[in-house]
Amino acid sequence: MMFLDRSCGLHAGRCAASALFAVLTLLAGCSEKKAGDATQIAASVNQGEISVHQVQYALQRQPRLAAAQPQNAARRALDSLIEQELAAQAARTEGLETDPAVVQAMEAAKREVLARAFQDRLAAKAVSASTDEVERYYDSRPALFNQRRLYTLQEFAMDASEEDVPRIQTALKAAKTVDEIGDALGKIGMRYRSRQLAQAAEDLPMGTLESVAQLAVGESVLTQQPGGARVYVILQAQPAPVNRAASKGAIEAYLLADRKRVLVAQEMKSLRERAQITYQGTFAPAASAAASAAK
Repeated sequence: MMFLDRSCGLHAGRCAASALFAVLTLLAGCSEKKAGDATQIAASVNQGEISVHQVQYALQRQPRLAAAQPQNAARRALDSLIEQELAAQAARTEGLETDPAVVQAMEAAKREVLARAFQDRLAAKAVSASTDEVERYYDSRPALFNQRRLYTLQEFAMDASEEDVPRIQTALKAAKTVDEIGDALGKIGMRYRSRQLAQAAEDLPMGTLESVAQLAVGESVLTQQPGGARVYVILQAQPAPVNRAASKGAIEAYLLADRKRVLVAQEMKSLRERAQITYQGTFAPAASAAASAAK
């Protein structure tokens, strides 16, 4: 419903890919290997080979396609890998393996994969939320659940600094309608972009939702956001509560994802604190300034 856990999609992808194992074995058409050989070949490409496991890995990255069209998905994944293998073989023939830009890209990819594997392993240690924690989260977010609403809003977005906020607030005090708000902003020289949008409670940033949830139809609120400010006017607000039972799974997924994020962030902070990091060249002055500002 409201929150998505990246690991859920990955798990679904693995399940779909595993269900395709029999299909992939048929595609491989390779009974030449000795019985018990763990390596099953899906295709031979010149002197190279593409294994069934490589196809499975490709399918894990396309879980929806794999689940909806298992036969076609397997064949398409294999054909894509064949194209990739042919291009890679041609690249090696032309000596691109030693091209500085290629070497740099390969090292960057390797570093990224290793970093992701480390962080994924950390995240896997996160413990699911208890029933009490789920209950407390539900009770602490009435605007998301038992008092949830579907909103039609008029938004006025503007580039505004903190110094602009007081005069915007003053200008809005007498404004009661959408037209009056636009006029009031224009009179103080604020350039704005206006649009009407339909948003469910969970589609709004939490800070904005907490402000909007307090308003009645026709009322407005000024919120500060990165890069500027927003004025929201409530045009319509339709009650659409979500009960505890219906929200349980979404809350559990959200809390687990948040714990994973916190675990990774804490460990990365610890690694950084223990590491010996020296900024050099043109990066040194900026690093010194940032360190001074943080004190």
